[in-house]
Amino acid sequence: MLALQGFTFVILLTIAWQDFKFRAVYWWLFVFLLVALGALKLMQSNWQVLLADMKYNLMFLGSQLFFLMLYFSIKEKKMVNIFNGYFGLGDLFFLLSIATYFSFFNYVVYYLISLFAVILMSITMAFFVEKSNPKIPLAGEQALLLMVFMLLDGFVEKMDLTTDLGLINYFNL
Repeated sequence: MLALQGFTFVILLTIAWQDFKFRAVYWWLFVFLLVALGALKLMQSNWQVLLADMKYNLMFLGSQLFFLMLYFSIKEKKMVNIFNGYFGLGDLFFLLSIATYFSFFNYVVYYLISLFAVILMSITMAFFVEKSNPKIPLAGEQALLLMVFMLLDGFVEKMDLTTDLGLINYFNL
């Protein structure tokens, strides 16, 4: 399991590096990430849990993308393809890949925290760096944050990204 986690970290670091440097990521890295995270999930659960969590995560992601498309379509007063300048395919592939690993509530929490962190980082970079690229390396920054989450998962006893029990116990639900 440790070797697979190490392999996953190498993939995440590569995604982050490519996204920061080129604002583009090789598509096959997301395939490796999907397989690696799926294998890690299966080591801690089973196919039924993986597929159920993945289904709910993809439904959540689909609804987010739909509302994003709806928002920009209303704003522009015409139908907008959000993948033409608003949201990168690499960002989509990253969010699809990690849907195999997280339980539903952990996916939502990670999604919200990562977007908030990316916004803060972008504002900070715009403030301190004169020539900042207007494109945000969303997948790269989320990849680094996923590494932090996975490291915390390994060290914090009650934390488990693959099941919602930790969140349920934490919030006494």
